[in-house]
Amino acid sequence: MADIQPLLRRPAPQPLASNENGRFDHLVRPDGMVHRTVFTDPAIFEREMTQVFGGTWVFLLHASEIPNTNDFKCITVGRRPVIVTRDANGDIRALMNRCTHRGTTVCLQAQGNASRFQCAYHGWSFSNTGELLTVTFAEGYGPGFDKAAHNLGRFPRIETHGGYVFGSLNPDVEPLPEWLGPARAMMDWSLTAFTTPGARVVRSSSMVFNANWKLQNDNNGDMYHVPFTHRSIAQMTAERHGAGKALDHFRGDKTPMVVQYVGHGHKLIDQRPAIPSPWERARPVPGREAYSQALHEGFGPEQAQHYLNMTGRAGINLILYPNMIISGAGSFNVYEPVAVDKTIVHSYSVVLDDAPMAVNALKSRFLEDFAGFGYRDDNEIFERIQHSLSTIPEMEWVDFSKGLGTDRESVGADGTITGAVSDETGIRGAYQYWVELMERDVHPCVLT
Repeated sequence: MADIQPLLRRPAPQPLASNENGRFDHLVRPDGMVHRTVFTDPAIFEREMTQVFGGTWVFLLHASEIPNTNDFKCITVGRRPVIVTRDANGDIRALMNRCTHRGTTVCLQAQGNASRFQCAYHGWSFSNTGELLTVTFAEGYGPGFDKAAHNLGRFPRIETHGGYVFGSLNPDVEPLPEWLGPARAMMDWSLTAFTTPGARVVRSSSMVFNANWKLQNDNNGDMYHVPFTHRSIAQMTAERHGAGKALDHFRGDKTPMVVQYVGHGHKLIDQRPAIPSPWERARPVPGREAYSQALHEGFGPEQAQHYLNMTGRAGINLILYPNMIISGAGSFNVYEPVAVDKTIVHSYSVVLDDAPMAVNALKSRFLEDFAGFGYRDDNEIFERIQHSLSTIPEMEWVDFSKGLGTDRESVGADGTITGAVSDETGIRGAYQYWVELMERDVHPCVLT
């Protein structure tokens, strides 16, 4: 028995969601270990909805989704139902989708055009700026009734960068450019997909997995898993199409590709040094040859190549913490937490109305391709992780230490931390920011 004692993993007393001082740093250690309850504790999840999704900037939508006066879209922000509108002046507002009378959801339509919204319970109506317009049977309210105090709740902060609209329920949150920090340059690079007047965002698909929202946030900053989790895709691709397609550009750490932590929870995988041509690297999809031939015949080789390189994944994973990943070519995903062990992910692409039909067809096929194969692999892993973390309390810690303490990591003048492409550099940085957000003295609020 004495020989196996060192192998036993005896759990320390279970940490609470926070310790007696309201701190969370005991759950995220400097050695890269993160406690399992960060992913499984409902109390931690509830605090994240206030501190993370209510305390910092979150992505709302792209402005092209509500291009016209009175357009609106209903979204969810940290489980809060929200209506994002474009008012008569062209200003974008984010309104709480909750009647100020008895709390009913005001708008049930996912997207549309309306200058006002009427509650189905007692008929109160509101403008798309949030103002209470009519109170039915108003004579029943006394002289002390304050109509203005019953406007729909509004996000106190809305800012836009390159058409991406962000909001915060924290009136004291830092300006958006400061929050974006070094991530802004990569975001600007990705905006090349929106340089044509006919560019607009469309939702392509949504998926649900039964695991914590942070697992995909981590995974999108993780290149380490690719040759293992996606082995079946890589093998099938190689057998059918040979080398040089899809994910076989990652074969270990000896590569010019890097991962980075760029502050405020944001992280990046930069695969571009290994992907000189997104079109040549992409897996073949139905119609590839015919569409390519049509573009070459119609526009010549140089312009055709330009169009074709707009269709594939452009070689970046830029995670804007907490709820967005930009993956180039105009595509991005938005994380929607539902419960501690349930998440919805919405995928979006860019349609180019002034580009040839073949370009948009190929963009759709490529987006469907990885969603149909890669996402399924990842979701299966997330659910396995969630199950084991929830059911094996004796093993308390999750390890994100890869690259830590090695000469593989370097710090730039702007504070960016760069590591080898398979390192967990960005993930560690995001959990340090998670601690900061969870411990902040913030008071999310709405304007009326």
